[in-house]
Amino acid sequence: MIATPEDARLFFDRWKEDRPSLKLRLWASSLLFDAIGTVADFTPKSLELGGESWKFSIPLEGVSFSFSDPREIALASVRESETARYEFGIALQLPNGDQLIIMELKASSQPAGESED
Repeated sequence: MIATPEDARLFFDRWKEDRPSLKLRLWASSLLFDAIGTVADFTPKSLELGGESWKFSIPLEGVSFSFSDPREIALASVRESETARYEFGIALQLPNGDQLIIMELKASSQPAGESED
């Protein structure tokens, strides 16, 4: 489902405030980055994501957003598996063709050592 920049802002603000663990997957022309991290910072112009030993920023100008809810997956076996691991997510389609998918992990599926204090 297509999401507006305002919809995305609400997610990013909440993720910055609450700092849940996020599954991140960035597909670039010559790179596949797959990690668990959090929203380190967010402004209307950029989104900064980070983990224990990494950090990067995505400029938000010209980005289109799509919302994803695993409960809406048509195939039952995939829906059950994804619903057990993820709350919901958002995909960012960057102007250069790269794509960043961010899925909020359910608290019960956070990797060991990455729970909140």
